[in-house]
Amino acid sequence: MRKSGTGLSTEPGPAARREAGFSLIELLVVIVVLAIAAASVVLSTGTLRADDPVETEARRLVALMRFIAEEALIQGRDFGVEFAPGTYRFLSWDPDTRLWSVIDDEAALRARELPADLEFALAIDGREVVLEQQRRDRPADELVPQVAIFSSGELTPFELFVVGDYVADAWQIRGLVNGEVELAGPGRGR
Repeated sequence: MRKSGTGLSTEPGPAARREAGFSLIELLVVIVVLAIAAASVVLSTGTLRADDPVETEARRLVALMRFIAEEALIQGRDFGVEFAPGTYRFLSWDPDTRLWSVIDDEAALRARELPADLEFALAIDGREVVLEQQRRDRPADELVPQVAIFSSGELTPFELFVVGDYVADAWQIRGLVNGEVELAGPGRGR
């Protein structure tokens, strides 16, 4: 054992010989901190909340409108969407008769009804559209969609709000003239 001039040992002691690394307690503390951070992110994004019927209906309508826009491009046909209080249906333009007709032969594009506590608010060119009740016995020459989806890839620009119990929780669907359909949740995109 070597000693210095002061009489102290110059060899490393037990504390200095310790291997470099982390102790089990240090690792557990880091894991707990990361778990708390991950839980706060999950809770703040709302992935654990119950299904929101307003969001579900808004997402369904956006998916259907994107689908029918693709169909318009592929088939070279014009389509339309007719909104009424608590319901909507898809229409097809017949160039031979020059009339709109209800699409009732495709399951994906069947008429849809909103749950009882939901409603639509539609605006076209910045003006609110008063939605009238749909009549099944309406003559074909009276069918006119509020939103037209053209075979050129364009559509009638519109804003549609799917509203539940609270207006502040409404989801907004925007259709742009270039054919894009956008969805914005409550408090976004207005």
